[in-house]
Amino acid sequence: MSTVLLVDHLPIVRDGLRALLQRTGHQVIGEVDNGQDALLKCRQLHPDLVIIELLVPRLGGLDLLRRLRASHQGIKLLVYSVQEASLYAARSLQAGADAYVSKTEALQALEHALQAVSHGRSYFPREATRQEASESESELEQLSGRELTVLQMLSQGLNNKDIAGQLSLSYKTVSTYKVRLHQKLRVDSDFQLLEVARSHGLVAGDDGARVQGAPVDPQLLHEYGLLRALLDSAPYPMFVRDLEGHLLMCNRRYLAYTGESFEMIRGTTMDQARWLPAPLRERSWLRFREAVIREEPFMTEAVIEIAGSPTAMHIWCTPFRDEAGTLVAMLGGMRDLTERDRMLTTLRQEGAEARFESHLKSTTLVAVSHELQALLAGMQQSLEQALQPGADASQPGLSALAQQIDDMRHSLARIDAVMTLDAHENEAQTEAHNLGTLTEEILAPWRQRLAAAGCLLDLGPGLRALQSAWIDALHYRQLLDSLFSYLQLGTLPARIDLHLATSIQPRGLLRLNLELTPWHAPHSHDTSALLAHASIQRLLLRLQAKAQVVAAGDRTFSSWHLELELPQALPFL
Repeated sequence: MSTVLLVDHLPIVRDGLRALLQRTGHQVIGEVDNGQDALLKCRQLHPDLVIIELLVPRLGGLDLLRRLRASHQGIKLLVYSVQEASLYAARSLQAGADAYVSKTEALQALEHALQAVSHGRSYFPREATRQEASESESELEQLSGRELTVLQMLSQGLNNKDIAGQLSLSYKTVSTYKVRLHQKLRVDSDFQLLEVARSHGLVAGDDGARVQGAPVDPQLLHEYGLLRALLDSAPYPMFVRDLEGHLLMCNRRYLAYTGESFEMIRGTTMDQARWLPAPLRERSWLRFREAVIREEPFMTEAVIEIAGSPTAMHIWCTPFRDEAGTLVAMLGGMRDLTERDRMLTTLRQEGAEARFESHLKSTTLVAVSHELQALLAGMQQSLEQALQPGADASQPGLSALAQQIDDMRHSLARIDAVMTLDAHENEAQTEAHNLGTLTEEILAPWRQRLAAAGCLLDLGPGLRALQSAWIDALHYRQLLDSLFSYLQLGTLPARIDLHLATSIQPRGLLRLNLELTPWHAPHSHDTSALLAHASIQRLLLRLQAKAQVVAAGDRTFSSWHLELELPQALPFL
């Protein structure tokens, strides 16, 4: 059978290959862990077959294949590698390999390849012979074998000097290859080259296979690894840009906000970010350039429309320095502030409601004060008339005095009602009610009272169709009573329409809609109407309801609309 030389940087892999080869009748005559020693051993031992891992230091697998094919015409070359077969199988074929097997495949694939090579046949996956390249691979397909080798070595952490030594090239030649890589891959820095290599599985350590014994550029590899680990573990969108503002890398959460793939936005600057509003793009770009010049962080807040919904974002960017303290990039990110803004809105709403409630109370008390002062002035006048010498005690002045006392009693009753509302605020309890039955019960006395005054109360056809909900029945009753008390203060129309409807809402809520027609705003000089209107507003706050006056269509009168969301209750049996 064949004599074999093993070229792999991992001793455990070489041990496994040796056992397999001996079991199948092959003889292992040598093993090495790097490309330079492989060339030397082949010249010394003249093996029939060389099994090669492409990811080896001190030359690189593709260069080793080309050199062995050029110097040993009859030798068999089998690649057994962790590299992506979809990319490296075809490159290995072009470099002179006779077979390619991925280490991710079953062991039988390697046995089949050994048998094929031993009988003079080749063994490659379909990816090596297909004509077209997929869109994801076309980026590296355009590279020459030497350029791909240089990219691979850069991804292993080697600097230009180390690459030149391993490939027996001059430092200037390696620099030229790097310039070509920048041009062909449309990148502007070594950070971006590493990101391209990472996206194709070339960065050492991405698949668990790190080159042993390879001289590493600690600055580049450490900085890249630190940034990549930070971005991938961040719970929010993050990115890295070079000092010219080009996007070097970002995490998946950032891509989710942009709606683009990394290949589409790599190398773009902030003023080219189409997913941001134009004013924000320009403002962020200017702030970024200023921060780079001053070498200081910056932050801003903005509202961005994402999926049609306005989203408040906190955007920040801070300098990233190497171990020597030199500014090498700008690290940035975004935080979704929607929940924070929602909490602030709730707090502001509660504060505004408290201030409005206090204003209503003050307005109510001022109105009552004016009413009482007017009544007291009238009483004073009536008393003076009754006490004049020779005045008849039964004169009309005493009757007027009695009426004014009665009016004052009613005013004090209204004050008592307002104070009672505050006193029972914490005592109000929500109970499950059928809204139709509850409303009909509350309005039954009002229908009789209005009918006696020549006014028809029409509740519409939908009252029985109202569903059940948990409601503060006390304040709901007071609200309906206050509405009709308010209407009774003016001239009653021949007909009042009160229509109610319920609708199911998300999160187990039930929306109650109420429309009352006709409606009129209180006059500024009508103290009783202002007091009643203030009571209605206070009850709306207690029930957390929304109300508005609507003048719709050709109606002579305006309508009063109420919207109240309540927890839905199970139907009553």
